[in-house]
Amino acid sequence: MNSRFTFLSNRSLSRRTLLRGAGVALALPWLEAMQPARAAEGIATPPKRFAWIYVPNGVVQDAWHPMRTGIEWEVTPSLEPLAPFRKQLNVFTGLDREFRGGTGVHAQAGCCWLTSSPPTEALDGAFPVNTTLDQLIARHIGGGTLLPSIELSCNDHTNQKETRYFENISWYSPGYAANVQKNPRDVFDRLFGRPDPRVHSVLDAVLADARRLDRTLGGADKAKLAEYLDSVREVEKQVQRAEAHASDQPQPPIPRPQGKPDDRGEYIRLMTDLIAIAFQQDLTRVATLVIDPERWDTPRMYHGVFDNPQNHHVLTHTKGGEAKENLKQIDRFHVAQFSHFVKRLGEIGEGNGSL
Repeated sequence: MNSRFTFLSNRSLSRRTLLRGAGVALALPWLEAMQPARAAEGIATPPKRFAWIYVPNGVVQDAWHPMRTGIEWEVTPSLEPLAPFRKQLNVFTGLDREFRGGTGVHAQAGCCWLTSSPPTEALDGAFPVNTTLDQLIARHIGGGTLLPSIELSCNDHTNQKETRYFENISWYSPGYAANVQKNPRDVFDRLFGRPDPRVHSVLDAVLADARRLDRTLGGADKAKLAEYLDSVREVEKQVQRAEAHASDQPQPPIPRPQGKPDDRGEYIRLMTDLIAIAFQQDLTRVATLVIDPERWDTPRMYHGVFDNPQNHHVLTHTKGGEAKENLKQIDRFHVAQFSHFVKRLGEIGEGNGSL
C-alpha cells in the first residue's frame, strides 16, 4: 500500500487526503473508503453547505410568487425551469426589510440583504450593514475547510461603476466588504492552486498520484473518483475555452476581461459549477454569487433570449406591457441558470444521497 495516502485502518482513507503534483494539491470528494475515517474524526454525516445567489433590481411579482402555500405550491411562469425539482424546494414569500433613509434604495437592496443589523442600527455611515449571515455561518462551520467562504460575481461590466454597496452582499463587519472574484480562472486557481508554468492542467499535475490512489480503492470509489476528476476536467476545459476565445477576438471597444465566456448563461453556469466542485471536495461550505450589481445602467446581452442587449435596471422603471414581458423573460433566464446549479448538485453523489 502506497505510503503517500494516509489510511487510519486497513480500509479507512483520511478525509484530508490530497492528490499532489507540480505545486498543486487537489482535495478529494467523499469516498466510501473514508467512512471509518469520518467516524474517527467525529464526522457522522456529510457537512451542511450554504449558498446564496443574488439577482438585482427585483422581479415581476405576479409571475414569480406562488399563490398556494404548502407542499403543493404551483410552479409559476418565472419559476418553471425549477419544475423538475419542485419537491426539493421551499419558496419563501412575504419577507421584507424596512428601508433606512439617507442612502439609495438599490444600494440597501444588495448590501443589506444578508446583514445581521436591524434598519435602526447604522454602523457604516448611513448603512445598516453588519457582518452578514454567510460570514456568521462560515465562522461556525468554515474552520475545517481550506476556504471559510468564497464570494463570486458575474459582473463583467467595465464602465459606470457603482460603489461597493451595489455589488457586495457579503460583509465581514460594518464597512468591510468581502471582495468578490469575477474571473473563473481566478476562482479556479484559488481553489486548486497554481501549477508549475510548464503544466497547463491541474489534473495533469496530479495524474500520477490519482493513479496510485485508484489502485487502492474499491469499485464504487473508483467510479466516484473518475466522475469527480471528469467534472474537474470539464470545468478546466470551459475556462480554457473561454480564455482561448478571448485571446482570438479583435480588440473590443472596451477592455474585455480574459477568461470569462461571452455567453451570459455559460458564464453564470461556470461560476455555479465552481461552487459545486468546491462543495464536492469540501474546499468550502459557504458561497455567495452576485449575478449582477444593483442599478447598473449598462445594457446586458441575454443570449438565447433577446436579439439585442437589454437594460435590466431601466426596464424595471419602464411602464407598459412590453417592458414587463421582457422582465419576465430575464427573471426566467436567471431561474434557468439556478436550475442548472440545483441539477448539478443533485448529480453529485455523497453518502446515501446527493450533494
